[in-house]
This record gives sequence, C-alpha cells and structure tokens, in this order.
Amino acid sequence: MRTAMKFLHTKIIMQLCSAAVVLLLISLSGCTTYESPRFEKLTEAVQDEKYNIQVRVVPSEELQHKSGRIPSPFVRDPGVFDQREYVVFELTMKNKTDKGIRFELTDLELKIGAGSYYAKNEFQIKQYWDQQDDIKSNEKGAMNRIMKTTLLPRTVNVPADGLKRGYVVFLAKVPKYGDMIMLLPIVGEGFKPDIYEFTYSFTRL
Repeated sequence: MRTAMKFLHTKIIMQLCSAAVVLLLISLSGCTTYESPRFEKLTEAVQDEKYNIQVRVVPSEELQHKSGRIPSPFVRDPGVFDQREYVVFELTMKNKTDKGIRFELTDLELKIGAGSYYAKNEFQIKQYWDQQDDIKSNEKGAMNRIMKTTLLPRTVNVPADGLKRGYVVFLAKVPKYGDMIMLLPIVGEGFKPDIYEFTYSFTRL
C-alpha cells in the first residue's frame, strides 16, 4: 500500500513538473513577439570626387516579399536565447576614378551602441540555414541561389569607372531605439583605406 502511494505521489510530482516546464516555454515564446525596427531614413548617400556611394536599409518585409513562398535567407528574427537578428543593407557604389578599388566584405562594420558587428559572408549565412531542420532541402537550394545573386562577394572589386551593387548582412543585437553606424573602408591608391560612415536612427517602440 505504501509503495503504491509513493508511486502515485512521484507520478503526480512528475506531471506537475512537466506542466510547469510547458508553461515556462509558453511564457518564453510569448516574450519573442517581434517587431521590425523602423528607420527615420532608409537611405544614406555620399558623393565626392572619387565615388558615389548609396547605402539603403532593406526592410525584412521587402526581403520576404522578394523570396516569395520560401523563407528569405536574409530574415532571421531574434529568439529567446539568441537575441541577434539580421540587419541588411543594399550597397551601390560607382567608382569615378581611373583605377580599380576593392574592399573586403568582412571589414565592413556595424556599430550599435557599445556593440560592434562585422558583415557575414555567404558561407556563414548558409551554414546557419543548413542547421535549421524545419527548412526543406529544396527551400535551402532556392535560398542559396538568392544569396549567390544578391549578396556581395567576400572580396569586392570595382573597376575604373565601374558600378557594383549587392547586399551586406550583419548579425546584430538591435535594441528598442538608437542609432546604427555602418563603416565602409575602401582601398584605392596607397595602403590607407578611405573610411565612409553611414548613420541610421531607428526605433521599434
């Protein structure tokens, strides 16, 4: 009799613990309500004697619309345990000089508050999606094709009087409001790069 009562008591405790875990997960998932940042201005531009540069924030709604029915490889919402998300820019550069220029994708930096983040390359983004079991293999293939056609390569070369356009993706923790500053170092003549700065004010309140 005592053994049966002890077994029943243990079973009830286990059921209560399981229910508590479920409630905790539900409450945590409720904390992940996601609202995309809203920017005062989506586009910033610089024009000087060397270059015409335009950097535009690409909203997640636009990215998902362009992907159609498959997930966008450039939309990654913050979660409970990893609160980082993708921040995507479209960079358009016109080289007005008579010499080619270059920059490394991973040298592009995004500053948000005290945080500094560097641009992700195609391999790094692909690696993340390959680990997501809820994405079908045919969808991953389509996402890879989107990355190849829109993402800037690891080394960006712009020939003399040439034009280059593509996406730059950062994985960053974005607060409720503030400024984000993108730094673009360009190597032309000489060894010291020209550094261009683009600032965007945002809020998600």
